[in-house]
Amino acid sequence: MISEKAIGKIGWSLPLATIILTTTIHIVTGNYRAFPFFISEADYPGLERIVFKVGFSVAGIVLIYVSWLLFTTCKDRSRWYWIYFSLIIGVIVGANLTMMAIWDIYRFEKLHVFTASNVFQFGLAWGIVTHLALKDASQKSKNLRYISISTAFIGFVGMIWSISLGLEKYPEYVDGNWDLDKMQPWINWAAPMEYLLAFSFIFTLKSFEEELNHEEEE
Repeated sequence: MISEKAIGKIGWSLPLATIILTTTIHIVTGNYRAFPFFISEADYPGLERIVFKVGFSVAGIVLIYVSWLLFTTCKDRSRWYWIYFSLIIGVIVGANLTMMAIWDIYRFEKLHVFTASNVFQFGLAWGIVTHLALKDASQKSKNLRYISISTAFIGFVGMIWSISLGLEKYPEYVDGNWDLDKMQPWINWAAPMEYLLAFSFIFTLKSFEEELNHEEEE
């Protein structure tokens, strides 16, 4: 049986590996439209699409399990109302990550953007709520979350701000159907902010592994 420690490690290392691999393949194969590009643009027909869909689909399922493990193993040393919220939000994040992987940005733009937005927004909320829930968290995991949640917030605000500037220029894209080439001047800022947000969320997930390790060590 896979240990809680191993599940916690898979929870952050799988999405990290998926982002790195899909982005690398997308660049090396020359399939990228422009640089920098959004993470979801790497869900392009070919090898990168297989890695993207399998990696994030499985990662979403794993995160649902991680949220359950955090609830069951940490509830006795947590603020009960916050840990219940943590469980619910974690399930939402995992479910949306899996659906985001299924609905690629090229064929299902609105569904993909909706689920991706949920992953980012609820992911940030999950980190904050779980941090508040774990009153006896290890200092190592607390410090990691202080940094990761702060940088995630910067990435989220920076991405939204950059995109909003582009939509002011092209209001016809507010409802979707973006011309990414026309939006590229703003994607030049939004895409790096998205990567910062994604990697920050992954480090928050890493802090969850520390909590599961802490429980096993006791």
